[in-house]
Parts: sequence; C-alpha cells; structure tokens
Amino acid sequence: MTQESIQRLKEMGIVTTSQRIEILDLIKNTDTHPTAEEVYHLVKERFPTISLATVYNILEKFVEVGEVRQLSIRREKACFDGQTHTHHHFYCNKCKKISNVEIACPVAKSEHVCGHNVEELQAYFYGVCQGCLKKG
Repeated sequence: MTQESIQRLKEMGIVTTSQRIEILDLIKNTDTHPTAEEVYHLVKERFPTISLATVYNILEKFVEVGEVRQLSIRREKACFDGQTHTHHHFYCNKCKKISNVEIACPVAKSEHVCGHNVEELQAYFYGVCQGCLKKG
C-alpha cells in the first residue's frame, strides 16, 4: 500500500491502526476481489484476535471513503476491489474467478442516461473465462 493511501485516511480522520493498514494493503495488492470472509481468514493469521465484524466494519469504512470498491458481482456475497479507477469486471461461471475488464463502456460516455445524472457505472460480464475454455 502506498503512503498516499495512509495519508488520505489520516486526512479523513481515520485512525490508521495496524489492522486497518493490513486490510487495506491486502485489498490494494490483490486482484482476486476477496469477500469479507476471505479477508478475515487472511488477516487472522497476523491478528488472531480480530473478529469478522471488525473486518466488515473496516471494509465498510474504506468503501465509504472511496479507498475500496464494493462489488455485487458474485450475487450471493459482496467482494472488494482495491483498484478504484473506472473499470469493469468479468465473472467466470465455471471457476468463479473475477477478472478486471479495462474497456470503455458506451453508456459511460454519457453524463445523462434517461434524464438521470450518472455518477458511477459498474458493468459486470458473466460467462466462461479463457482458462476454462482452454480446459474444455
């Protein structure tokens, strides 16, 4: 994680505890789009007393301040993305992997859709990934 992220958190009045830094570092440095439960199991190794509720609260705060994006691509569970720039996601129905999709979305080029002011757009693509297609 960059010092810029830590500085932004401090500027927003968020205390940068070692648990928060660890969780933000984990989310920012992975492309797997983990769920809160997956984050919990990974940080529990370093912080054995951390609770799942604490992980949820930390992730919720990071989403609130814009350091992390919450995705509903898995339908049954929210997952998290540390890459906050505009991009989309592909979900493989076979292996369940989520991949970043760095393409422009035609709808995103318009500031207004059906009279609404668009502030954010997240497109989800579902199908079978290249890896699974190669496996057959």
